[in-house]
Formats: sequence, structure tokens, C-alpha cells
Amino acid sequence: MPQANKSLKHIVSLSLVTVLLSSCSMIPDFSTPQVQTPARWTADATDAQGQEIPSAWWTVFGDETLNQLITTANTNNLDIAAGIERINQSRASLKVAGASLLPSAEASLSAGKTRTNPVVGNTRTTTPLSAGLSIGYDLDIFGSNRAANQSARATLKASEYTQKALELTTAGDVAEAYFNLLMTRERIKIGNENLKNSNELLRIVEARVNAGVDSNLELSQQHVAVSNSEASLASLKQTEVTYQNALAILLGQTPQEFTLTEGDLAKIAIPAIAAGQPSTLLERRPDIASIEQQLLAANADIGVARAAYFPSITLGLTASATGTGFSDPLGTAFGIASTLTAPIFQGGRLEGGVELATAKQKELIANYRKTVLTSYGEVENALSAVQTSSSREQALSRAVNEAQKAYEISRKRYQVGTIDFATMLDTQANLLGAEDNYAQAMKSRLSASLDLVKSLGGGWKR
Repeated sequence: MPQANKSLKHIVSLSLVTVLLSSCSMIPDFSTPQVQTPARWTADATDAQGQEIPSAWWTVFGDETLNQLITTANTNNLDIAAGIERINQSRASLKVAGASLLPSAEASLSAGKTRTNPVVGNTRTTTPLSAGLSIGYDLDIFGSNRAANQSARATLKASEYTQKALELTTAGDVAEAYFNLLMTRERIKIGNENLKNSNELLRIVEARVNAGVDSNLELSQQHVAVSNSEASLASLKQTEVTYQNALAILLGQTPQEFTLTEGDLAKIAIPAIAAGQPSTLLERRPDIASIEQQLLAANADIGVARAAYFPSITLGLTASATGTGFSDPLGTAFGIASTLTAPIFQGGRLEGGVELATAKQKELIANYRKTVLTSYGEVENALSAVQTSSSREQALSRAVNEAQKAYEISRKRYQVGTIDFATMLDTQANLLGAEDNYAQAMKSRLSASLDLVKSLGGGWKR
């Protein structure tokens, strides 16, 4: 009967420890901060039959060169490579935090040689040997180690979501640089055509001056027009180099080894994108998912700081064996001990730790709400831009057609002397402006679609 009572006491004690281990947690209850969600998008410019965004979102533009560029960037971009290593750092931190939940074991072995020379007797040589094993385990009654592990796990998840957001941003930067490069080349093409027309008109003016029809004033004005065209072209060519170099860096290549000759701005498709409901946006934005995981980590850090107020209990088991020579039997000894460590006076360190962790969490709550509101604003801006850029492109297309007609008419009339040179210059400038604006409008429409895709999370889903 006494033996049975003793066993019962052991069982009860073990049960109490188990309950303590499972129930004592200093981590506050967590709930995602509330942010008012709009019922619908105000500037809904999407087609009712618009497609959902695929995970390889860049394919919606139907441009093989763009597909190849982004595929290369996903492999070689250095920001993405650095982000992968940040994930590895978070994964290693989780491994370190997880180790505190398991027992630790250490072994030791020592050997020596001792020679004694007694006053009377023979010299004696001994070889003392000792071996030891120690095992320790932190009971973690108040959940400090579990909270640290939970924080590390959430931090790893946040790193993974941040990486997805980085990949989306990088691919978007590649697409934007590509669109800018093609737009600049289109503007250079327009500039070359304008320079050609300006030189042809210069020859006409020279002939009219030689014939005494026009004065040197008209000739000087046309020389100015030619020089301005040359200056604009030089500036555009520098811009082309800048965009191409930016694209090279995004692809992880040196500008010297990168050249892109493919691509046509007018042939890139304008996708019809379904924006979906605002209520689903939080599940489609990796940056929002990342900051939510950061909040979870900060919440767990409060648990770590709170647990520091309470005692920690460590159980230890030791075993050792000693002997005086390789031929002597080893003597063994076993020991078991527990250590309780409790804070008494810390000079405000513990209070400061809780206050610091709480303030960090509140900062993240504010950042979370701002990120959500910003995401709603980005979608609204992109939807509006899709609508207005389409209208602008159509209007400028009509303007180009009319400007071309006006230029041809004024050129013929100037040659026969029915209009003055100032009118001819105006129509020439109007044509250049209309064509240049139209090239920029085509790019703006592509950028608006790109911004919409990015603001909707680029096809990512939790």
C-alpha cells in the first residue's frame, strides 16, 4: 500500500507539471486589427468579363520579351537573392529558438598521467581517467521559450511573405523599365522623323530665300527648329541608355554585357483585369500578410517579456565515471538536481522589457492599418488611371491623325505661298507634340494596367 501511494503521488505530481506546462502562457490574446473595408471600388474601370490575375501575372501583357526578362530577373536579381538569405536567417533563428524547448546534453572526457616519488618505496605512475554526462531541461513553466519559438516562427513566415512582395515589386520594376525603354525608342523614332521633316523644310526655306520669296528671318527660325530637334534627340538617346542600364541591373547583369533590341510598344496587349471585391484584398497582398505575421511575432515577444518576471526551473541529471588506470574498473556516480532562478531586483529592466515589446506591437498595429489603407488607395488610383489613360490615348490618337493632315496641307500651301512661315512652324510643332504625347500615352496606359495588377497582389493568394 505505501508503495502504491508513492506511485500515485508521482503520477499526481507529473500531472500537475504537465498542466502547468500546457496552461501557463504569458502571450496576450491576438486579434487582427480592424480596418474599415469599403463596400466597393469607387473608380471601377474593370471589364465585367475581366480575367483573374494568374500567378505569372506578366503573361497577361502577351509579350514574349517581357516574359523572358522577368523570368531572368526572378533567377538573377540581387535583391531577390538577398531576400532568400534573409529567409534563411529567419529559419536559422527558428532553429535556435526551437532548441530551447528540448533537453540539452553534454559529455566530457579527461585523461592524465601522474607520477609519485615517495621517500621510501618505488616510484608509482597512475593514469587517472574520468568521463561525465550531463543532461539539462528547462521546464518552461511560464512559457518564455515557447513564446520565443512562436515569435521566431511568425518572423520566418513574415520573411517568406516579404519575399513574395519583393518578387512582385522587382518584376513590376522590370516591366516598368521595359515599357519606359520601348516608349523612349518610340519617341526617338518620332524625333528622327521630325528631324528629317525639319531638314526637308529647311531646304525649301533656303530655296525660297534664294528666290527672294522669304527672308533670312524665316531661314534662322528653321535652323532653330532643326537644332532643337537634334538637341531633343540627344536627350532621348541618353534616357534610352539610362533605362537600358536600369534594366540590366534588375536582371543582375552589368550594363556593358546587356543589350535589348526586341520589343514594340504598340504590340503589347492591354489586359482587362477583374479587380474583385475590396473585402478580398487583404488575402491577396503579401505585404499585408507579412506585417500581420510581424504583429504575431511582436505579440509573442510580449509573452517573453512577461515571463521574465517569473521563476525558471531547470532539471539536471549527471553521471560520471572515474578510474586510476586503463586496467582498473571505473567508479560511477549519478546525480539529479533542480535549479530555481527567480528575479528579485532588476532595476526596472523587466518593466522596461514589457513596455518596449508593447510599444513595438502598437507601432506595428499603426503600420498595419496604414498598409491596409494604402493598399485600398493604390487599387483606387490604378482603377482610375486605367480609365483615364484609355480615354487620353484615344483622344491623342485622333489628335495625331488630324495633326498629320494639317502638316501635309500646310506644307503644300507654304510651298505655293498661300500661308506664312509661322503657320508652317506651328503645324510642324503640333505634329511633333501630338506624336510624342501619343507615345507617352501608350506607355501610361500600360503602366496603369501594371499598377492595377501590382496593387491587387499580382495573383498571389494566401
